[in-house]
Amino acid sequence: MKIVQVISNFPNARPLPPTNQGGTEKIVYELTEELVRRGHRVVVFASKGSRTKAKLIEYPKGMRDRGIGRFVAKRLPKGVHLIHDHTFTSTVDKQRLKVPTVSTLHLPVKHWVRHPIYVSKRARQVMGKGRGYYVYNGIRPHEYEFSEVKKGYLLFIGRLLRVKGVLQAIEVAEKTNKRLIISGPIKDKRLFVKEIAPRIRRNPRIRYVGAVGGKRKQQLLKHASCLLFPTLWEEPFGLVMIEAMACGTPVVALRNGSVPEVMAGFPQLICRSVPEMVRKVKAGKYPSPRALRSYVIRRFTTRNMTDGYLRIYSKVLTASRVQKRKGGR
Repeated sequence: MKIVQVISNFPNARPLPPTNQGGTEKIVYELTEELVRRGHRVVVFASKGSRTKAKLIEYPKGMRDRGIGRFVAKRLPKGVHLIHDHTFTSTVDKQRLKVPTVSTLHLPVKHWVRHPIYVSKRARQVMGKGRGYYVYNGIRPHEYEFSEVKKGYLLFIGRLLRVKGVLQAIEVAEKTNKRLIISGPIKDKRLFVKEIAPRIRRNPRIRYVGAVGGKRKQQLLKHASCLLFPTLWEEPFGLVMIEAMACGTPVVALRNGSVPEVMAGFPQLICRSVPEMVRKVKAGKYPSPRALRSYVIRRFTTRNMTDGYLRIYSKVLTASRVQKRKGGR
């Protein structure tokens, strides 16, 4: 097939592949490269500086959301079978192009699109009221360093926002008296200055290391005694959970959003409250590192993700052909 992948560069999307942040960019990059490996002809619209084996069409710097939809519509190559829209507002889908279009809703949004794809059953249920499809995100496990040796610290990786549970991660560290490393971009400066930084200053066992990626991120993941994932919102997926498990590191998480699905193989690590997280971290009874990695290999690989998307592409294309035949009668 000839497939177009579109990722927004508004307001601040990163080039493909991302370096130290950008979960959506990582998924689009992995999907694009896997489709190319399988022999599909792929065109990807992405930010300047992107690198890919697909044909790349770069956005002009600073292009805003509606402009992206128009930009793609004007520069759409000939002979495209299907467009896959990953923009956060489904701006390409809203152009109502004649080419069949699917839209992955990477954020918990409820806007209407023709063929919505969510990244978990929960997201499809809450945001789409059961309409559309879902495909779990995937990674390439062989790219993640595995270690059975742990160094006794807790780890939080994510955007520093209240809903991501960073304050709850700090509370777990304080109540267990364990070391905690916090990594991620500061997205709420007031929260960081007023609430996070003072608690870090008071506790020498808590350290903030900024946003990390690549080898540094894998070093942190593979040696942590556990990853804390105390999400407080309708988290559509939570990529860092499968990244941690691929490195052999358990995830202790709050039962919100997609957590029960992503962590279905290890329900004993899912918690209903911060006090329960504290108890589980104190007990330290975790699955073996190899069991965690095997679980990811079975369920959350780029191969599985691509298979899921290709099945949906096929269904949408078949439905489009049927509709055209009916319209031509």
